Amino acid sequence: MPPLEKINEVVKKSCEEIKDTIKESGSESGDVSEVIKNVVEIFFERLRKSGYSVYLDQFLEIEHEKKSKKCIDIAKESIESFKESNSNLQNITQTHTIEIESIVESSEEIDISKFKNRIEAFQNDLMSELQRANELIRSLESEIEELQKQSNIDPLTKLYNRKALEIDAKELLRFSDERNLNISLLMIDADDFKKINDNFGHLAGDKVLVLLAKLFKLSIREYDRAYRYGGEEFLIIFNRADTDNAKKVAERIMKTVRSNKLIYKGNIIRITLSMGLTSHQKGDTLESMIERADAAVYQAKREGKDRLVVR
Repeated sequence: MPPLEKINEVVKKSCEEIKDTIKESGSESGDVSEVIKNVVEIFFERLRKSGYSVYLDQFLEIEHEKKSKKCIDIAKESIESFKESNSNLQNITQTHTIEIESIVESSEEIDISKFKNRIEAFQNDLMSELQRANELIRSLESEIEELQKQSNIDPLTKLYNRKALEIDAKELLRFSDERNLNISLLMIDADDFKKINDNFGHLAGDKVLVLLAKLFKLSIREYDRAYRYGGEEFLIIFNRADTDNAKKVAERIMKTVRSNKLIYKGNIIRITLSMGLTSHQKGDTLESMIERADAAVYQAKREGKDRLVVR
């Protein structure tokens, strides 16, 4: 939707053209009446050409993708707001058109000053309604954006989740069929995690996952991303990083995790990681990269855990 300033610009230009047309008509009642009848058509045609529309289709398409009830409720409210604005604009249009026409019909020669005042009243009412609608929509869009962010975050670790991974990968791998991309993918599995849950309880296991997430965040750059892939499995995408650079970061993560420990109810819990690293190859998909990285993790497990395997 264009900003309010642009809509205001369209209104101003339309009103000026209408006044110019009236002057050229010599204020003859018949010509003026015809001009006035076309006021709203001229205005809304200019709005349409400038990109403003009050159509619901695009909002319905967006809402089809919304999953949570809260998002749908906000979306419905958004649509209802546009319906209300549509109705209000229609009422404003009809009211002022009738009043403008009555001015013409009540006098043999149109009072340009009175007509100008009515046009300005029409503009002000319309701008007020558009501004109210825009402010409400901006507020709703902000709420939807915040909910969208929340839906992409794992609630326990505060890392991105698999849904966010799929969205990010789609963007990163847009040109994967054309060339090799400077992207590396690291899959991480916490060693013997089941034993931690069995020996110390699931709350201790949760605290281990939270600790790991914090260490991952501290170890990667701002344009890399860490995800909770599932359970005790994590995944990091290194953007603009070849195998050697990604390997250095992966080894640093392993060293950091080894040197940290979790103390839970007087028990010291030490953690190690098995990692699989792979870099993008021409034609790769997210699935093909994960498959290679996952195979590397299994190899690391078989070879004794607490290690990194590159494929």
